[in-house]
Amino acid sequence: MVNEYAKSGVDLDKLREYHSLISSRLSSQGLPIGIGHYAGAVRFGDGYIVMHVDGVGTKTLLALRTGIIEPTGVDCVAMNVNDVVCVGARPIALVDYLALERPMDEVVERVIIGLRQGADETGIPIVGGETAIMPGVVRGYDLSCSVVGIARELKIGDDVRPGDVVLGLASNGLHANGYSLVRRLIDEGRLRLEEWAEELMKPTRIYSNSILSVIDKIKAAAHITGGSFTKLRRITNYRITIRLPEPPEIFKAIERAGVSHEEMHRVFNMGIGMVIFVSRENVEEVVRVLSGRGEEVIELGRVEEGQGIKVITYRNEVLHL
Repeated sequence: MVNEYAKSGVDLDKLREYHSLISSRLSSQGLPIGIGHYAGAVRFGDGYIVMHVDGVGTKTLLALRTGIIEPTGVDCVAMNVNDVVCVGARPIALVDYLALERPMDEVVERVIIGLRQGADETGIPIVGGETAIMPGVVRGYDLSCSVVGIARELKIGDDVRPGDVVLGLASNGLHANGYSLVRRLIDEGRLRLEEWAEELMKPTRIYSNSILSVIDKIKAAAHITGGSFTKLRRITNYRITIRLPEPPEIFKAIERAGVSHEEMHRVFNMGIGMVIFVSRENVEEVVRVLSGRGEEVIELGRVEEGQGIKVITYRNEVLHL
């Protein structure tokens, strides 16, 4: 189904097969969160230690082409801390892994600047990491991070019910997903890098502190990354119906470059970086607090009886994901 992305070398259906395989091999460990959610957890004392690992992906290749390096460091922090808060955890420390094709002094310095910027914004330390030079294995540079968090209780969507309200927090652009597809469009001359470089290299928005500020008022959260709104399947088996606002222009430019309307909503965040689930009586308070923190909050829809994810796009097209 995801034709242009698959042509770019990323087969989302195959990735889901791998996730299912991994989950089936590891699911017998008796963990408090099943394999395949936003983060994993182990019990520790009266609470939980939560862990997650994620990377920047092929956005690093565009970073080298544009010379805009620092945002990838922010991306690496954001992709991790945004995920651990989706299970109710507060991130407390992070380590990074930077792999280089060859010695790249300026890249290393600027990546570290970005990592420190993201960590400072989150309010957590980077306690260590690993740097490797691996010619023949890495193209350019690859960057990933691992984060540790703690939680008194886990929030994984168990109490989401029909009638709950679905809110969205605006994204900062593409964040760190879909860049193999974007690069293919650029290489084929369908999208002009010189026109969209600044927009494409914006760092992923860090939502963790905002989500933690309302953690007691929400039922669940979903970080919209690879796979886009199909990620909502992690939260509940009830039907989720959402209506999306008009996205930033970069998403329209990618669609005009030849990506189908449906595929756009299976690959990109379409202007919504985080989705939260709130009982009706808490909506006003949650919106007030998040807006006060500078978040743009959009009421997207409802949880309903039934199953599946129904997305009404800004063009009033109905997609079932």
